[in-house]
Amino acid sequence: MSLNATEINSVKITFDKEKTKAYRNSFNSPCDCQDCRNFYKNLEDNNELIEFLNIFGIDYQCSDEIFSWELGEESNSFIHYEGYYGVYGYFDGDDFNYENFGIKITFSKGASVPHNRTGEYFWVCVDGDFPYMLDEERELTVTFSQKIERLSFFDKLKSILRLI
Repeated sequence: MSLNATEINSVKITFDKEKTKAYRNSFNSPCDCQDCRNFYKNLEDNNELIEFLNIFGIDYQCSDEIFSWELGEESNSFIHYEGYYGVYGYFDGDDFNYENFGIKITFSKGASVPHNRTGEYFWVCVDGDFPYMLDEERELTVTFSQKIERLSFFDKLKSILRLI
């Protein structure tokens, strides 16, 4: 095992780039749904972000999970995305945010994302509001308020507190 290290916001991050790069399964295989393709399309021209993710061995088109919700009910409204990428390794301290490349990136140890990883790992979450960019008719999914209506009381509270 060959470990790499970097520091972001005074937090030391130790990771195995090659193990992260080699990890492929049904969770982080490229998804062909419209939401995922639009998320990846929004990232593809952000070369600085792609290079940053690559430092950890992350292929930006192979997220373990992408959560999205419409921010409006019109076809030109923005979509909020959270793309979670697993990285083998660890970092000191608590979860933290890093804003750069016009996007929010969260480093998290405890995100509840489906996976079957073993060993020590953390999540890198790419979080932002993006336009619809695909050359096909947009399938409007669920707005945030509709998504909130379906959640339990505690999940609703957590979602609302995250927005504050």
